[in-house]
Amino acid sequence: MKEQLSALIDSELGRAERDRLVGQLGVDESLRRDWQDWHLVGDVMQEHPLLSPDFMKRFSERLAAEPIVMAPVRRRSLLRRALMPLSAAASVAFVSVVGWQAYYGASRASGGTPGAATTLASTQQHNPLDTARMQGYLAAHRHDGGNPFAGREFMQASFEPSQAK
Repeated sequence: MKEQLSALIDSELGRAERDRLVGQLGVDESLRRDWQDWHLVGDVMQEHPLLSPDFMKRFSERLAAEPIVMAPVRRRSLLRRALMPLSAAASVAFVSVVGWQAYYGASRASGGTPGAATTLASTQQHNPLDTARMQGYLAAHRHDGGNPFAGREFMQASFEPSQAK
């Protein structure tokens, strides 16, 4: 029997033999003591910290004495359940828009579009800006809260590519 117990500890038994021996461990007190002693020897040889022989018994008793706390189950409100997928969809939409803009901006930048100076010059030739009128408009609306163009000259810029003549 001790050879089979040693084989069980070393995981060298077949399924049927293992099941039979484990069943016998539950019944035979001397076999169970041998099991514990051999594991204790193995723990000492592998320098595992030692536990007292009745550790599991004391642990089981203390666990059984612990109070069982029953916490009420909170149900999530309908509003929270509805907002969760909507917030996820809004996040996906936001990331998609930012990604599309980054991709579109990168493709336009590498596509050889005319620079801002060229566009500004061509726009002023085709559509001259009435700066005096624009300055008057900005001066009249200074009180609208933090007009960054107040008292400065204003230039019109277009980001449309100019057409060759």
